[in-house]
Amino acid sequence: MISRSRKIVFAFVTGFIISFCLVAGRQLDTLDYLDLLSPAFYQQLLLAAVFCTVVVYGLWTLMGRGGLRGRDHMDTQPPDRKDKTGAEEIQEPSGNDQGNSGRIPQLPYAANVCIMLLCWLPALLSIFPGAFSYDATNEWRMVAEGAVTSFHPVLHVLLVGYLLEGFYALTGSYNVGIAVYSVLQMVILANLFAYSISLQRQIGIRRGWQIFSLVFFSLSPVIQLFSICTTKDVLFFGAMLIFIEYLILLYRGDADFWRRKSHIVGFSASIFFTMVLRNNGFYIVLAMGLLLLLTARKFELRKRCPGILFAVGGAALIYLLYVGPFYSLMNVGGGSLAEMLSVPMQQMARVYTYERDSVSEEDLELLYEIIPQEYLSVYEATNADNVKWGFEEETFLEKPLVYLKLRIRLGLQHPLTYINSFLIQTVDYWYPFAVVDGYRFDEDWGDWDGYSSYFAYRVDEPGEEIVLWSAAHEYYNRISTDLTVQQHKWTALFLSPGLYFMVFMFIFFYLWCLKRYSLLVPLFVVWLNFFTVLLGPVALVRYVLIVFYGFPLFLGLAGVGGFEFGGVLKGRFTEEDHEQ
Repeated sequence: MISRSRKIVFAFVTGFIISFCLVAGRQLDTLDYLDLLSPAFYQQLLLAAVFCTVVVYGLWTLMGRGGLRGRDHMDTQPPDRKDKTGAEEIQEPSGNDQGNSGRIPQLPYAANVCIMLLCWLPALLSIFPGAFSYDATNEWRMVAEGAVTSFHPVLHVLLVGYLLEGFYALTGSYNVGIAVYSVLQMVILANLFAYSISLQRQIGIRRGWQIFSLVFFSLSPVIQLFSICTTKDVLFFGAMLIFIEYLILLYRGDADFWRRKSHIVGFSASIFFTMVLRNNGFYIVLAMGLLLLLTARKFELRKRCPGILFAVGGAALIYLLYVGPFYSLMNVGGGSLAEMLSVPMQQMARVYTYERDSVSEEDLELLYEIIPQEYLSVYEATNADNVKWGFEEETFLEKPLVYLKLRIRLGLQHPLTYINSFLIQTVDYWYPFAVVDGYRFDEDWGDWDGYSSYFAYRVDEPGEEIVLWSAAHEYYNRISTDLTVQQHKWTALFLSPGLYFMVFMFIFFYLWCLKRYSLLVPLFVVWLNFFTVLLGPVALVRYVLIVFYGFPLFLGLAGVGGFEFGGVLKGRFTEEDHEQ
């Protein structure tokens, strides 16, 4: 049993983090800075923390009494039964509970795919041949000009570029290639979501939440929009979702599951595509690999899951072949350091903009060497692109330690400026009521005319926009660009990444409080992605799509028990589950 004191401590930690997101986020969103020296800020933070702690504790208590667990997971074992690790054991549903869950229809895999595709079709008809935006034009140019680099994920660059060039050669229209890519991506994404629902069933999430997953995947306007968008993030986070669910099954340890070759292949594929579809994916998988090594003995992963070495080893071998011989064959050039140094450059640029008089002439000269003055003068608090584009990488590499010392020196002299630079650049990720509008001053987005940059709802070159359904076009365009829509108090329920992140955090600490470590450890993938995107140049929804994709899974995990060895779980899954 979980002690009351433990629950209070975890509720306070969760409530404090939530209150900081709300109080600090509101000030940053309205004033573009956070006054960390103001007593009023800490008074508001303390009051909010007390309120949020009470709310979190109350919700967790209701959930523990069966609010989210429902009848599919009623306790059939003594509450104090533990496994070797000290974690709570998985609770088997009773026969009556299985009967009740059976009343909820379980749609076939193909039906789930078709339902999602039909629900996403209006988005495609609203802006045919699809939202060819973000980095898509640059990726196409790499292939068209024969200068592919690893700045963007090479696999995605080649897929986009060769589809456009190939169909242009056949038809004389780039729109055909864009349309083929859009439809192909919709089909792949729908299959990933349908497979995710199948894995939820094997994890032990009750059928009611599986139906909710289908409804959410089908009707979420964010998912509808991104299903027809050519950015690499769409498929990347689809692979990441499957990766997380496989990790949950790995830690929960059904030995029969891991003896099936199809599951070994599926796990390997989820690892590989998570690594290659976004550059930060490699570091996420690498960190999770280290975590697997640290926890392997405690969870007896090799003993319970004999196929794990084949899965991880196979994915690693394919990745090495991909970045080695394949890169050489395609003459792939190197990437850029600018993306990785976005946060330090923004922090120094903010010091230059607001406190230049306090910086010595020697330090200013050093700063101009790596970021010319004309780029520093167009600093934007929410977007590092202006500064990043002026970064002199070759100069930086000549004496990196000198510039590292400059960054540290300016930070020690202006610590609050550095903190504010980081917070204002990332606030859209964690403040639920923020308008995600990092490009608010960029005329290419139209923000100078009062529009937001929530979603790049347009067709960039070489495509041409065709509106086949004007009513749908108006609907999706307002969601993507209209500030009044995004500032509405109910809009956050559908659009705000900050709200979805807060839900994830709420569930994460709930599972931690209950010591459900077999569910908790795989969710570190989400945290790792969050920490990597905090270092990016601008806050965009596409960088944190995992909190939307994983929303049904996170909620469903609240009703799943903890860790148990594979032998105990043997026979838990039905033949219907194995067929999926």
